[in-house]
Amino acid sequence: MNLYLDTDVLVIDTPYDPQQVAAIKRIKGAKWNKRAKLWEIPVRELAAARGFIEHFGYSMSEEVARLTLPAKSPSLEEIVEEDGFILIKFPYERVRIKGVKQIPGITWNQKLRCWAAPETSLEDVLVFADRFGLAAPSELVEKQKHLALKRDEMLEASRSVDADLEISGLQARLLPYQKAGVNYMSKVKKGFIADEMGLGKTLQAIATVENLHAYPCVVVCPPTLVLNWQKEYARWLPHRDCKVVTNRKEIPDSYEILVVGYSNLHFWADQLKGKNGYVFDESHYCKSSTSQRTKAAKKIAKTAGPEVPVLLLTGTPITNRPAEYAPQLQIVGQIDKFGGEWGFYRRYCDAFRDKWGQWHLEGASNLDELNDRLRATCYIRRTKDQVLTELPPVIHDPIVVEPGAAAMKEYRKAEADIVQYLVDRAIEIASELGLSPKSAAVQARLKAEANQHLVRISILRRLAARAKMSAIEEWIEGRLEQSRKVVVAAHHRDIVDALADKYGGYKIQGEMEVGDVERAKESFQNDPDAKVMVLSIQAAKTGHTLTASQDVLFVELPWTPADVDQTYSRCHRIGQTGSVTATYMLASGTIDEEIYSLIERKRSVVNQATDGGEVEADDVSLSQLVMKFVK
Repeated sequence: MNLYLDTDVLVIDTPYDPQQVAAIKRIKGAKWNKRAKLWEIPVRELAAARGFIEHFGYSMSEEVARLTLPAKSPSLEEIVEEDGFILIKFPYERVRIKGVKQIPGITWNQKLRCWAAPETSLEDVLVFADRFGLAAPSELVEKQKHLALKRDEMLEASRSVDADLEISGLQARLLPYQKAGVNYMSKVKKGFIADEMGLGKTLQAIATVENLHAYPCVVVCPPTLVLNWQKEYARWLPHRDCKVVTNRKEIPDSYEILVVGYSNLHFWADQLKGKNGYVFDESHYCKSSTSQRTKAAKKIAKTAGPEVPVLLLTGTPITNRPAEYAPQLQIVGQIDKFGGEWGFYRRYCDAFRDKWGQWHLEGASNLDELNDRLRATCYIRRTKDQVLTELPPVIHDPIVVEPGAAAMKEYRKAEADIVQYLVDRAIEIASELGLSPKSAAVQARLKAEANQHLVRISILRRLAARAKMSAIEEWIEGRLEQSRKVVVAAHHRDIVDALADKYGGYKIQGEMEVGDVERAKESFQNDPDAKVMVLSIQAAKTGHTLTASQDVLFVELPWTPADVDQTYSRCHRIGQTGSVTATYMLASGTIDEEIYSLIERKRSVVNQATDGGEVEADDVSLSQLVMKFVK
């Protein structure tokens, strides 16, 4: 017989089958007897055992078939586990009520008329039970021992800065702390990579998805970063098929990675369900439970099965108050481990209802406990200070953003004008020489005049900067929300002025009085309220110390790597121990990308000339940039 009674337990004896094992495990109190190699079920679960036998077509003994259990009288005191919650029932008593409310995440379940605590609070439940004389089932006591070991393991992993991990095909050497991040998220599968800005959250997410082979995967990010994610995949996993959604007209039929902006998330929500992986970049965009994008993110992530990774990337998981964690925890399906939404609000947001019946969630409470529970459940965060020895003195971080449509219209017109000017100049030279405009001699003359033409081409640098102004402001404000100071580097006077005027007026620019420059520097270095310093690259690349910041944003680029290096060196001086992040914001489809490539090629040549190796001077000539417009 497959189901029979052995002394005081029911016994199920069946061949191994994963589906059946999963079904048995759902029966309360089911245990595997290793010695007898049989499943043992408490007699009180007779109905569930019979249901299993009937469902899978097995037989039961006559004794079990005739067995009936006495009607169970409702218990006034009881502790049971149900659907991931620990249910606590006891008669009303003021002291006990006060005690049970101290359990983290506890809520009153009106439907079941009992208290409900998250599984993560089982230890606190057992302490409460012992204190007030409630009988706790032995299986819950055993379960707590297992949960305590797992909690300690996850806490250690969340603070780890190294791991033994290799990912085949990844075109990057992960730093030790990044390996630890990938290892942690590969175990958790649903949670936060909340490292401080500049520590490579994007790379860790890409590596985690690859490590879990979670394809097809959907990446959701701010609209300005859609193209940057595609370029990051082309850089680190060039063999993967990464496509983007940039409008509401069409969505690709096939892909391994699909990148979509938050602004299009709600529109495409139904098409994005049921994938094998999800990444929500800058997940604090979903900190408001009432916003359309948060609702869409929850709707999509809810279709992810238990083994499907859902990764939230953010250096600022909350900007104002702990309540902002709740919607994000709902996206990763972890909110129940904190007592559900209202259990979270009451425990960690000091939630209360005022005399007009309005709930207030702006408070903060039990924050050390919250941090430990996050780390033990779904959260990894490292700061620059914690991993400083692994970081280079300067981190170079190019970001490709989608420029604004209106500004790009002006850019394209200016670009067309420059192309026509160069074509006309080629025709003029050809006429002088009596040759074809495409002849080598004409091309050589154009190259020789490159410096003259670059003055015209430089107009495009200013227009590209204007086209990405919203992305620039978003980047700056993201740092300010973390109370970090920022240095912003630009070339054109109107760009410097516009950014300085918006962020406090602190700038270093040509033709400024020396006293005004020194006062601006003094304020930036010492005044906590002076958050942003805007530099004119040519005016401020030497002779200034701005070490109050470790973040430099280039909104326009100079022509040479030396000017770039001189600029970020204002923040990284000799003897300084911090790591500076130089971010290059490049407007997609503009001269930004050409200049950045030019600088990188020049840097390579400089390094070769310094350290040895072949140098191809033509590869780094400014004339190459001019000739691109002719062709």
